This record gives sequence, C-alpha cells and structure tokens, in this order.
Amino acid sequence: MARTERLLTQEELSGDVFLARDVSMLEKGRREPSGGAIRFLAERLTAVPGYPHPRAGGDSRLFLEFSAAQAWDERNYQAARRLSQLAADAALVEQDPTGWWELSFMAAACLRRLHDYPACIAEAERLAQHPLAAEGQPLRPQAEALLATACQGAGRLPEAVSHARRALDIGVLLRLNADQLIEVYQALIAALSESGLQEEAWGHCQALLLPLLEAASDAQTAGKGFWAVGNVAFRRGDTAAGLRYHARAGFLLNPDTDLEAWAAFNRSSAAMRLAEGLHDAATSRLMDHAETALSVLGGTEEDLLENLHSRGRWHQLSGNHQSAVQILTDVYARRAALSPQGTAEVALHLGLSRAALGETSTAVQMLEDSAKAFFNAGALDRADHAARLASQARAGATVGLTARTGT
Repeated sequence: MARTERLLTQEELSGDVFLARDVSMLEKGRREPSGGAIRFLAERLTAVPGYPHPRAGGDSRLFLEFSAAQAWDERNYQAARRLSQLAADAALVEQDPTGWWELSFMAAACLRRLHDYPACIAEAERLAQHPLAAEGQPLRPQAEALLATACQGAGRLPEAVSHARRALDIGVLLRLNADQLIEVYQALIAALSESGLQEEAWGHCQALLLPLLEAASDAQTAGKGFWAVGNVAFRRGDTAAGLRYHARAGFLLNPDTDLEAWAAFNRSSAAMRLAEGLHDAATSRLMDHAETALSVLGGTEEDLLENLHSRGRWHQLSGNHQSAVQILTDVYARRAALSPQGTAEVALHLGLSRAALGETSTAVQMLEDSAKAFFNAGALDRADHAARLASQARAGATVGLTARTGT
C-alpha cells in the first residue's frame, strides 16, 4: 500500500481535508473516492521525499494508478485500460519495470473484460515472455491464467487448457497464497470443463479446489470458486451437486460488492439449469436477475445475447418453438459477438426448435453448423453430440431438447 510504504499514518495522509476515518474507509473499500479526493491523496503521497515526482504539467503515476483502479471498480474498462497504460508509461520513466508489468497486466485484463479476446491474448503473450515473467517467476502464473481465460473466450480451448495447466504447475511450485491458487484453479477447471474433460476437472475440484474454498477468507472469491465447481458438476451430469454448489455461490456473491460478477453468475446458473431441462421458478428468477443487472450495468453485446439465448431456451423447453426460433434466430444473426462455443450452442438450440417445427432441412443445417463450430473450438465431445443430433434429424427421428451439451 502506497501510504504504508511511505511510512505515513492515516492522519498524516488526510491532512486538513479529510478525517483519518475517511482514509480508513477508502482503504477498506467501504467508500468510493471522488475525482478530487483521488487527486488530493495522490499529490500528498507523491510529495513524500525520496519518491518520484511527475513531470511539469503531467499527472503523477499514483494519480493515474488510483484513477485506473477507480475506473475498474466502476466497470469502465475502456477508461481503466487507458489510465493503466498511462501509468505503465510513467513506471517506465521511473525505471520501475515491475510496476510497468503489473500496470500493463491490468490493461490486458481490461481487454478480457471488454471481451476483446484476440487483443488480450496478444498482450498477455507479450507479458508472459517478459524476463520478469520468465518460467518459474512469480508473475508468470498471472500471465498464464489470463491467457487461459482469453483463449477460452476466443474458442481456442486446447491452448486454454495448456496455459491453465502451466499456471497451476508454476503456482504450486511458487507456493502462491490461497486466493491466488483459487483463481488459477478456476481458470484450469473452466478450460478443462469447456473442453469436455469433465472427470479431470472434477478431480481438481474435489481434491484441491474445494478444500481451498472452505478455508477462503474472502466471500466473493469463495463464491466464484463454488460457481466454477457447480458448473463442472452440471456438465458431468450431477445435477444435485450443481444445484448445491451454485446455491452456495449465490449465497456468497454480493451484488453490492460486485454487480458484474453477480449478473454473470445468474446468467451462467440459468443457462446450466436450462441445459438440464430445469424449467422452473428458480431458473426464471435467475434470468430476471441477470437481465435486471444488465439494464443497470449496460454490459457488452455478448452479455445481452447470452441473456437472450436463455430466454429462447426457456421458450423451447415450454414447447413454444415459434417464439424460441424468433429469439434464437436474432441471436444467431449477431453471433460475431459470441465465443465460438457460444455460437455453437445457439446453433444447436435453434436447430432443435427448427426440427420440432418440422423444418428438417434447416434443422439439419443448423445442427451441422453447431458441430463444426464446436469442433473448431476444440470441444470435441459437444461436436460429436451435435453431429449425432443432426443425423437423427436427417433420419426424421425425434430430437430431444434436454440433451446435455455443456452450456
């Protein structure tokens, strides 16, 4: 922390403008600072003798760092990226390569939050190849985990698994703390599960991740972990365990702390339940929560389309295939904003409703497109499943709507 590094008390930092308890609340994340407060505190910290001062007419590095962190907390990832890049440039001027790496990493992480996966991969690879993140160095697991999640979003699942495994190997070797290991395990089991390697993913959950989650000190971190475990349980066909772990995640994730994560959890949990044919009031509430949160957040196009996908799936399970086709056709037309495996899921469900309406040729085409998209992403089990459904539709057989596909 910048204040303790400079050996300042909260009273000394607050000066005549704030009370010491105001600084305490800011440091604990219980109060969001205004732009003026950020500048005042940054100037107070920068004025301490022995620390770098900004160039004349320029903002201090601390001000840029604080502003980037504030923009991140406000989910303004475009601004957070711009400010963290400026702060990284300032760190280079101050000859602080570690500071440059960490701020550049934040800028790359903003790209992931913006769902610009190709750009995130390019920047994360550059950071992973930097001497500070050489094999076995403490920064390397962060870069590898970011690469894993970005590759997963880009539909490059074999690469996602490879990066996640490397992150875990290095993280265990370096004895990362529990919260850091939880993040690495989440990246790994998500990549494994998306790739169809459910039993390996479940083994990591049972033997390693769950014990860490039971001892986690941060509720949000634990909530995200139980969410990931629940996803694996659903995908391996253990609906009871999926419901149990998602219930724990829902209890721990707090919308007041991180509305974006809460919205994503509700969206994901609804999709998992629908994949199991759970067409009930609880699933409807999850969809409503996700849509309400999105209206507040103003999320990405991908977030909106995933919500619409669930609505289409809901109509499909209700037997209202005409409405399902209308919604899913709209989503599929905008599929450029989805991950490759997300596109494949929409094509699969659109094909199922087309088949239910007797539109055999269109249904077969959609199911074959789904199989191809899954195959290209590296989700081979789901590719085989979609191909089998296409064969059934082509033969005029009834195609089931609740077949598990790992949404």
